[in-house]
Amino acid sequence: MDLTMDEAVRDLLNRERLAIADLRTVLGKLDAASGDLAELKSALRDLEGLFMLVVVGEYNAGKSTVLNALLGQAVMLEGVTPTTDRITILTYGEQAKETDEGGFLLRREAPLPLLREVAFVDTPGTNAVIKRHQELTERFVPRADLVLFVTNADRPFTESERAFLELIASWGKKIVIVVNKLDILESEADRRQVLEFVTVHAREALGLTPQVFGVSAKQAFRAKQAGDEAGVEASGLRGLERFIAETLQGDERLKLKLLNPLGVAQHVGTVYEQVVRERLALLEGDRRTLEEVDRQLVQFGRDMRREFESYLA
Repeated sequence: MDLTMDEAVRDLLNRERLAIADLRTVLGKLDAASGDLAELKSALRDLEGLFMLVVVGEYNAGKSTVLNALLGQAVMLEGVTPTTDRITILTYGEQAKETDEGGFLLRREAPLPLLREVAFVDTPGTNAVIKRHQELTERFVPRADLVLFVTNADRPFTESERAFLELIASWGKKIVIVVNKLDILESEADRRQVLEFVTVHAREALGLTPQVFGVSAKQAFRAKQAGDEAGVEASGLRGLERFIAETLQGDERLKLKLLNPLGVAQHVGTVYEQVVRERLALLEGDRRTLEEVDRQLVQFGRDMRREFESYLA
């Protein structure tokens, strides 16, 4: 990146910080919730951090398996029951280790080259019996620079997934959909049909056509462990890996990083725009009530004068 671009980026960053600082000031005057103000502060802080790729989806969709396949190493637990009960941030480290960051956050380091460029985040599954899991995931979504939304080939794009996808989109996030366990479908025609089904319904939910990748993460992981390149390619994982690599290069990565706080600001701003509209409507109602009371008082005064004058006559 040349010096001119660096200066332009610095200028954009400064303008972004000032705009969000102004928004925080306005929201403070509206007695905004502390959580909403914290979201804006966190979004600005994350500008200085690694690109954050957050993996979300319902429990048993295979989120952890997708992560393990991408990294080529079993860094996350897998299972048919909800296994991820905390937000796990995967970053680079010379040695594998875990750090409890308190509350619902766990940081896991591993000496994997890809983690030098991007922090992968594994989240608890949504639509599980443990409601706290969904709450944790929803709270972390605003921090994402890119979201991998994992769904299942045997029950793709359920109504609850649609609702969660719309929630993510409301934060202005770029979403990539991964249809996992594609190998359970017997024919190529079935696989194409499922991918088309997901694409069409995602377009209806988002108002745009997202990138959709069909993969068999478990097959990809096993093939990587065995050094079977043909097996990895057949799993569909290479297409997803190429997309991630292209996203992490240059302008696209910078664009997503800069857009993240703006998406958060727009989401929070929209909420309080409605609050202001409701308050204005209430004030307008109060104004009309006062005008009506004033009109009635004037009329009452006139009536009283007429009656008094009639009495004196």
